[in-house]
Amino acid sequence: MSVARGNPQLIAWEQFLRWRKYGERAPSEFSLRQRLTNAAGSMGARAFFRMLSDTCDIHVEGDDPWRRPVQNASGNVIWLLWHNRIACFTALVDILGRRNHAIRVASIVSASKDGELLARPIRECGGTEIRGSSSSNATEALREAVSAARAGYSIGTVGDGPRGPRYELKPGPVLLAKATGVPIVLGTWAGTRVVQFHRAWDQMMLPLPFSRVHFKFEAPIHVQPDASADEIAAIRRDLEARLMRLTAWADANTGVAWQIPRPRPGEILKRRKAGAIADKRR
Repeated sequence: MSVARGNPQLIAWEQFLRWRKYGERAPSEFSLRQRLTNAAGSMGARAFFRMLSDTCDIHVEGDDPWRRPVQNASGNVIWLLWHNRIACFTALVDILGRRNHAIRVASIVSASKDGELLARPIRECGGTEIRGSSSSNATEALREAVSAARAGYSIGTVGDGPRGPRYELKPGPVLLAKATGVPIVLGTWAGTRVVQFHRAWDQMMLPLPFSRVHFKFEAPIHVQPDASADEIAAIRRDLEARLMRLTAWADANTGVAWQIPRPRPGEILKRRKAGAIADKRR
């Protein structure tokens, strides 16, 4: 008989460690290769988040209405961003969590096994995940998000994930806000030196170490519990337009220092002209 079997505290600790590694899935559901890949990916992601928070000059604008209630666990919000800006936002949430361990954040992550590459570092950084998306298990994901929000968790979600179309807002965040009364906070960020994966569907952006990162959030937006279908559709369009205005600001203040892969000669880029790219390897 092991010591852990006779000690409830050790049993709970083992269960917690197992959850950090595998979430709600059984270890047997993952092959050895998947376990090694997820472990390496989580270590790399956590190191990257910590590197950003420790080396970047981070400024936050527009967080006054929600930051203190979230930090004190006396209120929660639904953070809504586009998919290509979510990685740096995760680093900001990690900073908030290290300042106050009472902060509770749940992020909506793809239900696929590939989504585990993001879900595991979220768990190991102190958050929790809600598995599902607009393209898979949408109803179940919304149900879990409603339960988490009502339990006091702030919800991190992307409006166009996990597969797009890019910059097309799905109705899920609006329905979540209607069902829970939790306000939506739109956000984005701009970086002085950024890596862009320009051939990915979302053209993911990651700030480089020692760059200046400026987060910008709008005031919380409430959705009335009796909002009609037409009103929900109008709110969705309004939120999408607001996010696009934030995106225009972010693009105008972001310096793309490196594109992966490097653009071919004469290649037409989706986000900006080739002449606007400051490739440091030239």
